Amino acid sequence: MTRTPLRTALVVSALAVGLSACQSPSPRPSASPPAVSSGTTASGTTASGTTASGTTSGAVYVTGAKAGDDPCARVVSAIGYLGLSLLPAGQEEAQHWDGDVRGRFGYLRGALAMYGPHLPASAPVATVDGLAETLSRAGTAGSRRTELLRRYRKASAAVLSACGRS
Repeated sequence: MTRTPLRTALVVSALAVGLSACQSPSPRPSASPPAVSSGTTASGTTASGTTASGTTSGAVYVTGAKAGDDPCARVVSAIGYLGLSLLPAGQEEAQHWDGDVRGRFGYLRGALAMYGPHLPASAPVATVDGLAETLSRAGTAGSRRTELLRRYRKASAAVLSACGRS
C-alpha cells in the first residue's frame, strides 16, 4: 500500500490532536454537582458532598464529563463501553483478562464515582462498583473471575433496568 502525502498529513494531524488531548489537564465541571439531601446515600455520599472515605465529590474521573450530564446516560455508556470488550454471556470461562478489559472496568468505576450517587435508588451502584474494583485488579485470581463476571452481568443489568434501559 502506498501512502499519499494527503493521507500521511491526515494521519499525522489525527495523531497530533490525540496526543495534545492526552496532555491537556482534566476538564473541571462547570457547575457544582447537585446537592445531596441529608444523611448518607447508598453509594456512601454524605450531605456535605464527601464520600464515606473522605474524598470530595465533584472530582472528574471520566474525560469530558460535566456535573450536569445525565447520570444514567453516563453510567449506561460506561457499561456499554466495557461490554464491547467482554465475550457474550455464557462464555465467561473463555474471557481474556488483559489490560483493556481491566481498564474498562476501571473506567466504569470512574463513571460510578461521578454519577453513581445520582442514579435511581434501585440501582445497585455499590455492588457493581465492588465487582468492577475486584475485576479491574491484575492480581485477582483467575479462578474467581468467572463467577465475579457473572455477578457483574446481573448487577449491571439491574443498573440498566433502574435507568430504564434493558
